[in-house]
Amino acid sequence: MYSSKLSVSVHILCVIALFDGSDVTSERIADSIQTNSALVRRLMSNLKKAGLIHAQTKRGVTGLAKPAENISLKEIFQAVEPQQRIIDIHTDTNMKCSVGANIESALEQVYSQLQEQFITQLDNITLSDIIQSMHEGRTLI
Repeated sequence: MYSSKLSVSVHILCVIALFDGSDVTSERIADSIQTNSALVRRLMSNLKKAGLIHAQTKRGVTGLAKPAENISLKEIFQAVEPQQRIIDIHTDTNMKCSVGANIESALEQVYSQLQEQFITQLDNITLSDIIQSMHEGRTLI
């Protein structure tokens, strides 16, 4: 199962951006996401450490740390995903089998290229793009 931390974190940042100027609590954000506030606080802690949001104890989030157009999905992804490889390779294969002995190296090259393309694509999309897309009901890619 793939992680939803990026999606949830983008949701968090969109709520913060759209409620700019007012304090936003983890409970309010959790209600929008339909999850528990502990998960939201954990992700917000990572977003704060990455310099993406301003937050204060008891007040909640007080805003984005920089304009939405200067926050890329790559920054968000790197802030909340400790394991940043999007696809892993099963490495416990049978080396006596011709497929098992060679599949890892064949897939490593392909997966490395996919990883680079994924990160490049994330770097080209901003939080502002996501917000604008929500308002217009359009797809970004």
